[in-house]
Amino acid sequence: MEIVAVRRRAMNLMAAVLCAGAVVVGAGAPANAAEPEPEVIPIDLLLAGSFADSVRDAMDIWNRAVPSIKFVEQDTPAALRVKEYTTANGTASHSFLNGLGRGWVYLETGDAQKYKPSRIAVHELGHILSLSDLGPGSVCSKVMSGAWAGPECTNDQPDAEEAAEVADFFATHDVGDPVPGWGTPSEG
Repeated sequence: MEIVAVRRRAMNLMAAVLCAGAVVVGAGAPANAAEPEPEVIPIDLLLAGSFADSVRDAMDIWNRAVPSIKFVEQDTPAALRVKEYTTANGTASHSFLNGLGRGWVYLETGDAQKYKPSRIAVHELGHILSLSDLGPGSVCSKVMSGAWAGPECTNDQPDAEEAAEVADFFATHDVGDPVPGWGTPSEG
């Protein structure tokens, strides 16, 4: 009788180990599980004028650099709009944020005569994605160096650090959330 009890305990122990192993193995996502859907940022280029193709290039650049976000052009007004304009001094491209991924990108026609248009657009979309200007002495390899890198700088690709900063921000924030340093989004 004792041998039967020992065998039964051994079989129960083995069954418990096999069941626990099956739970651990099955706990992860399947190998063919889909990647999480990217955060979509609707954008319209209805007023982008001569900058439209450069902004499309910039959208593609950011979409490749940060797979967790996706700029999607729409043909009706969006919460993110791009507008070409002209000033007397000719260099004043800038952004106005109304929350993460929302607001206006103003692209000045004179800037396109001095700087690479896709670099201008990538830089301004960088603000929309939470990045700040880097300021004097910034290197050309950083798209957020903007005009500080000089007109000879034609790099329009965010570096790994800039892409990671955007990805990290989007990991804890959603489109429309406030962006530090840019004020509180308005309703509307």
